Amino acid sequence: MKTRITRDPAEKQSILVPVFLNLDWVSRCDLLSGEKSKTLILDFSKTEKIDSAGMSFIRLLHSAYKKAGGKLILRDLSPDLLKNLQAWSSPAGQHIEKKKEENFLVKTGDTVLLFKDNAVSAISVLTEMLYWGTLGLLKKRDFKKGVLGEQMYQLGFKAFGIVGLLSLLIGIVLALQTAIQLRTFGAGVFLAPLLGITMVREMGPLLTAIILAGRTGSATTAEIATMVVGEELDALQTMGINPIQFTVVPKFWAISITMPILSIFGTAAGILGGYFVAVLYLDLGSSLFWNELGKSLAIKDVFAGFVKSLVFSWLIIWIGSFYGFRVRGGAEAVGKETTASVVTGIFIIIIADAIFSFIL
Repeated sequence: MKTRITRDPAEKQSILVPVFLNLDWVSRCDLLSGEKSKTLILDFSKTEKIDSAGMSFIRLLHSAYKKAGGKLILRDLSPDLLKNLQAWSSPAGQHIEKKKEENFLVKTGDTVLLFKDNAVSAISVLTEMLYWGTLGLLKKRDFKKGVLGEQMYQLGFKAFGIVGLLSLLIGIVLALQTAIQLRTFGAGVFLAPLLGITMVREMGPLLTAIILAGRTGSATTAEIATMVVGEELDALQTMGINPIQFTVVPKFWAISITMPILSIFGTAAGILGGYFVAVLYLDLGSSLFWNELGKSLAIKDVFAGFVKSLVFSWLIIWIGSFYGFRVRGGAEAVGKETTASVVTGIFIIIIADAIFSFIL
C-alpha cells in the first residue's frame, strides 16, 4: 500500500497509516528526517496492528515534533492500539516512577532498605578486615613481602610534615585565643595545663585523624575503587588470593602502627605552639610552663589519647575500604565514592570522639 500524504490550508500534513505499521513502512516513509515545526496528522482509521518498530517510531516522532515546536496528532486510533501504545511507551513508565518517588512511605521504605544493605556490607568488610588481619594470618598471607614497610612509609612517614605543621598552627591559634582571656584575669599560668590536656586528650588524636581521613582514607578508596573498575580484584580471586588480605590488611596494620606515633607527634607540635605563645605573649618562663604542664597531665590522659588514635585509624581504613569495594561504574563513580569516603570518615570520627568523651 502506498503512503497517502495530503496537506490542508493550515499547513497540516496528513498521512494515512497502512493496515500493518511495521519496520518496512517506517523505513520507507522517511518522516523522521522531514520538517517538524508544523503539524503532522497520522490517520490510523485503517490500521489494525502495530509492531515494536512502529511503537518506537511513534515515540521518536512524538519527541522530535515536541522538541522542534511542532505537533503530532494521532487520528482514529482504535482503543486497543491506544492502550498498547500507552502501556508500551516510556512516558507512562516515567509517570509511574514519578508517582512512586512522590510517595513518602515508599521513599522512607527505600531509604531504610538501602541503609540496611549498606550497613550489612560495611559490617561484612569490617569483619573480614579484622579476621584476615589477625586470625587469618595464621592460615595464609596473601600479600607480597615488604608491603607493610611500604605502606607505613606511604601512610605514616609522608604525613609527618602536614600533621606537624597543622598541629603547630592549631596549637598557636588555640593558645593565643585562650591566653587573651587568661591574661585579662592574670591567670596566664593556667595556659600550660589547659593546652596540655586539650591537645593530649582531644585535639591531637582528632586533628591527626581528620588529616589522615582526607589523605589516607581518600587514597585507600581511590586505590581499591580503581582495582574494582579495572577488574583486578576479580583477577585476584581467580588466582585464589583473598582481596581483603591483599589490599586492606597491610594498610590496616600500617596505619595501626603509625597513627599513634603521628598523634603523639601532632600533640607535641601543638603543645610547642602553645609554648611559643606562653613565652612570647604571656612572658612566662620556660621552666614554669613545662613544670605546670607536667603537673597537669596524668597517665589516663595519655591512655585516652592513645586509644582514640588507634580506634580512629581503624575507622579510616574501614570506611575507605568499604567505599572502595562498593564502586560500580567507571571513573565518575570512583570520584563520587572517594568524596563520600572522606565526608563519611570525618563525620564518623567526630561522632566517635564525642562518644569517647563520655567514656574515657
